[in-house]
Amino acid sequence: MALKCPECGCVAHTRTSAYEAPSVKRTWYQCRNLDCSCTFTALESVEKIIMKPNKSSVETDIVDETPPKKPQTLNRYGSASKLSNRQQSPV
Repeated sequence: MALKCPECGCVAHTRTSAYEAPSVKRTWYQCRNLDCSCTFTALESVEKIIMKPNKSSVETDIVDETPPKKPQTLNRYGSASKLSNRQQSPV
């Protein structure tokens, strides 16, 4: 989401954001116009819920059939990182 700068009207970009409540978020913006560089905050909140999910039917329809993940060894640990014959130092 982008807002226009309240000073010059140029587009401002998001610097950071933080939740102040479960349905209220404060966002810090900075104007992209280098001559202006105005920094300001805005609040974003939930105004109205249009439709709620039917929780009883959603929970019964979803079935987790994915197998559990096997542990993996990455980077320099374990057999996945052993040097090939070409990479080993000569003896």
